[in-house]
Amino acid sequence: MTGNSDWRGSPELGALLDAARKKLESNWLRVGGNITVDLSDAPELWRLCSAISRSNSSLHSRARSTRLDLERFDAWLRHPLNGGLGLIDTLTRQAPLQDKKRIAADKAQVRADALDRTRAVLGGGTDREWIEHWIASLLNQDGTLGGRVAVDALAIATQVLAQLPVDGMSLTELAELACGDTKALSAGGAPKLVLDALSLRENVPRPADPVGIRALWETAGVSVDALSSRVLVLGYRVEETHTVARWLNEAADEGVPFPVTVDMLMRGSLTNSSSTVFVCENVAVLAAAARTLGSNCASLICTDGQPSVAVHRLLAFLAPGTTVRWRADFDWAGVHMVTRAVSRYDAVPWRMDVDAYRHALDARYSEPLKGHPTESRWAPELAAALRDSGRAVMEERLIADLLADLRLGPEA
Repeated sequence: MTGNSDWRGSPELGALLDAARKKLESNWLRVGGNITVDLSDAPELWRLCSAISRSNSSLHSRARSTRLDLERFDAWLRHPLNGGLGLIDTLTRQAPLQDKKRIAADKAQVRADALDRTRAVLGGGTDREWIEHWIASLLNQDGTLGGRVAVDALAIATQVLAQLPVDGMSLTELAELACGDTKALSAGGAPKLVLDALSLRENVPRPADPVGIRALWETAGVSVDALSSRVLVLGYRVEETHTVARWLNEAADEGVPFPVTVDMLMRGSLTNSSSTVFVCENVAVLAAAARTLGSNCASLICTDGQPSVAVHRLLAFLAPGTTVRWRADFDWAGVHMVTRAVSRYDAVPWRMDVDAYRHALDARYSEPLKGHPTESRWAPELAAALRDSGRAVMEERLIADLLADLRLGPEA
């Protein structure tokens, strides 16, 4: 049967070639080992397998399956009466072979290289704990890049994160600067990856709503909307005399809270006239100061959550020598916010110490701490107390003490 040319083009030979293709494509295209043949795939398949194996006794028509040595199959195909071509050439004539093992290995190497590039571009420097948290969130348990992360999206996200923070730049400008493509952040997986990283950087949950997404971009200085991005101020008097400056001074004289947009901040500098500027996180503090102190309130900025582009733009106009006293909620996001303010503006933490925390702490009315623990470098015992209690204290609980600090003296 070895030289029988009747098998060429037969269903029996087709069944063997299909099984051999699957084996080779999953085995680095190596001709070796055995394939398991389901003899029910074609009527005379048992006879062909016997011919290839050079056995007349091992198989019969009632057998269900057998194992076929691929090297024997390769040699049988090379016989002139069976085509004269080896197994790989025979299969390639039908359709190109795919080295699936090599393809998978190449893909794995591409993903490993992408991960290495991300670490190289974003690694080093200070304040990089969030980068490690972000990279860890992208990995499988074995430390490889997760399949849900597209390599191209990771490359774009890495380039964008390397440029942050920026100063009021739009998304399209940032995309052009980082990637040379104004549409790089308009869709796809890259914006999500960047927002995931920023949420870890700011120690806050990643928002899903447009308002929250815009606010998160703004923490990195990206201006999604120059009219919606704003900073609330009270008693914020400035040296300039242009229109926006006059509005600020008149609002301060009347004790009226005033929202300042990025658009307003782009129309001229606003240099504070007071030697000290206070910064709080929650609108309730500013509202209480307006209601209680009115025009006798010191210069107060309210970030209304994480600092926006507008907050940073206003603070960019600070007069030399200004003392910035900054506070936030007693939670991990708040500690992180104050840490960044100390680093960026040489701010002085304002009632952000362990005594103020313990004085305000009441576990019955305090929320559980959320997010990643971080250090309070200006007062290490504060972070330790937060970890020990596991409870957050919102800024509103300190309003009475904060108003006492904000009240201007008679000489003001």
